Formats: sequence, structure tokens, C-alpha cells
Amino acid sequence: RVHAVLGDHGSIDVLQDAQALITELSSPRDECIVLDPALITPAIAQTIASSVAAFPRPIVAYSSVTTEALESAVILAQYTAASFVFRGTPNERSALEHALLLTPDSTLGIELLALLQENMAKLPTGLRHRMTTILRNGDGPQSPDALAAASAIARRSLDRSLAEAGFTSARRVIEVVRIMSAFRAITTSRMALTQIATMLGYRSQRALDMKLGQFLDTTGSRLRKQPSSTQESARKLSIQLTSREPVQQKADPLPAAKPKKPGAPGLRLVTDDQNSKHQSRRSASGEG
Repeated sequence: RVHAVLGDHGSIDVLQDAQALITELSSPRDECIVLDPALITPAIAQTIASSVAAFPRPIVAYSSVTTEALESAVILAQYTAASFVFRGTPNERSALEHALLLTPDSTLGIELLALLQENMAKLPTGLRHRMTTILRNGDGPQSPDALAAASAIARRSLDRSLAEAGFTSARRVIEVVRIMSAFRAITTSRMALTQIATMLGYRSQRALDMKLGQFLDTTGSRLRKQPSSTQESARKLSIQLTSREPVQQKADPLPAAKPKKPGAPGLRLVTDDQNSKHQSRRSASGEG
């Protein structure tokens, strides 16, 4: 199923046992790990959680709902930001596609959270934890109402709490998470840009490009051809989340032009010689 979903958008390395998985987790590479909680013990699940804390990366728990998977799944849910996809559910394929192909870049998320550390500290505990999760792995509410419910905060208090912490709005937070998902999909896969746009809920590739232009000052094709660094992208996203644009020194204003006299448009400069000739002509014609 994983092979079918990925197609030619990425490569797959199969790990034969839990020890190989633990060894892989100790490497600092930003790769998505797919595992079945039913095939690992709670002790291994705890080791995975510790390793991911040291070397963050996306994790997809892909399993059927069984008693064998329950205990390890609970540990992963409590101590990691794993995305859970359950076999046999109506949205299984789309959920797996989203988890594998549209997971935000974990390095980008970490760097963004580091820039937002001061703001995050001012949030209520529930909202802070939820914000940390969605900025780290993109798994979370897709609307302000859902974000408020998941954070155990009243909807009318959500934007106020965000504003007090220096954030722009709940809608901007959710949009940034979508852009982070687009960033990873564009820079690490060969998936068509139109497909990425559709999977993220944009009407067209042009709509996605407009958002990329707004948030990252680029387009999908330009980002794929020449990926920007995660540091620079995190900086731009932090500005979008907090509206902290760098203050630019304004140039001294030019002196205002003197207003022209009413009723005398298009006056031109007359020299003394011209003025004398003009006065002579007036005298010759008998004008006063």
C-alpha cells in the first residue's frame, strides 16, 4: 500500500526488524518512518519516542485497530507527533497520501518554533501544545473552530490568546502549516505541482503559487528548481505569523514643490533680455 501511494514520488527502504529501525532512528536524516504499532513492543515504542525527541522526523503509524497495537500506539501518541492512519477506513488511501507526501519538513518546523519561542511561551498551555504539534508535523486541526476545540479553549478566546502572544490570527497559523506541507512536497518529491495543490485543498496550481508568493516570495516551479534554505523559509514564515517585518529606514522626503499661482498654468522663465524686448514691443504697439 505504501509503494502504491508513493509511486515514483520517492524511494523506500525496508527495515527488516526493530533493531534496524532503532539504528536508522539514530541518524540525523529527515526521512519519514512508517511502522505498524502491532509489530513493536511497548519498550521499542518508548525507544522510538526518545530517538525522535533527539532527531525529529515524521512518523506514520500505519496499522489496523487491534489489541496488539493498542499499547504501543498509546505510547507513540503520548510521546511523539506521529500521524495515525488506520487500515480499512474509508479515507485510508487519502490519509496515507497526506501523511507520506504532505508532512511538513521537521527541520523547518524546529527552526520556526525556535524563532517563535518567545511568542509560544505566552500561549495558554493547551493551545501551546497544539500549536507545537501542528508546526512540527502538520497533524492537526484544519480550521480555527477545530483548533480551538483541540486546544480546549473557547473559540471566541482563540484569536485573542494568539494576539496577546503576538500572533496574527488562527487562520494565518493554519495557512502556514499548509505552506510548510507544500514546501516539503515540492522540494523532496517529484509529484506534479497541480497534484500537490489539489491535495492541499487549493483550487489550482496558480492559487498555490499565489500563497507561496505571499508567504515565501517564490513559486512552486522556482522552489523546486532552486529550493530555499529552511533557515530563510522559517524566517519568512515567522514574519507572516507575527507581522514582525524588519523596520526599514525611510529616505528623507523630497522638498515639496512650490504651488503655482492660480490662473497661471504653464508659466515659463523669462530672462531680462526677453523681458526688455517684450516691453519694447508693447511700447511700439501703443499698449500702456
